[in-house]
Amino acid sequence: MTGDFDWAGHAPEGQHNPEHFGKLVAVHNQCILAVGQDRRAMVESAAKEIGVPWQHLVVIIVPSPDLWEIPH
Repeated sequence: MTGDFDWAGHAPEGQHNPEHFGKLVAVHNQCILAVGQDRRAMVESAAKEIGVPWQHLVVIIVPSPDLWEIPH
């Protein structure tokens, strides 16, 4: 799961997709399974879809690029 967490934090598929900004992303085996705002529903659905326990998924929030700017 550590590999999924590291990947999710840097992968262009998640971090640079404007549709993901400010949302939660569920990841398993370096693959984005679901995107949403309701963590519980998203994780349960994604885990059921691929047939793994929900505890095997990594969930991160994708920050908006505006949050990375330093105020002047």
